[in-house]
Amino acid sequence: MGIKEYLDTSLNKYYIGILNENGFELTESEISGMGGIYRFKNSWLNFDIVNDRGIIETRISSLKSENFYDFDLINAYLNRRNKTELEKPKFGKSDLSKRLNLEQESELFENSLTELKTMFNELNYKQTESELNKIGNERAKLLFG
Repeated sequence: MGIKEYLDTSLNKYYIGILNENGFELTESEISGMGGIYRFKNSWLNFDIVNDRGIIETRISSLKSENFYDFDLINAYLNRRNKTELEKPKFGKSDLSKRLNLEQESELFENSLTELKTMFNELNYKQTESELNKIGNERAKLLFG
């Protein structure tokens, strides 16, 4: 299966229904070399699904910003914000060592749409990004020392 086919399969299996139900429209599509991206947006959020050398990543951003955040960071942010009891990580002691698969990411996306809309709206996106950047820095330290 090629880059485009794998990206298309992942998009159709996990996201296209959620995106269509919430008014997302395809705004960009590019496949080149070992990568590909589909970019969507609706009236309140940007959504990307990327295939980078066979690794699928999904990420979102505010319409007011060019900073995109992956769903592992979004998950950690929401869990910390909601003080959810976290599942014990398989590796390490941090909630940032837990990786979501595409099915878990799409469930998080679908189940958190209302909260995401508030987090990334014009009034809140700067604060949300600040907190996500802190968590991202914490993850970088965990991964790279």
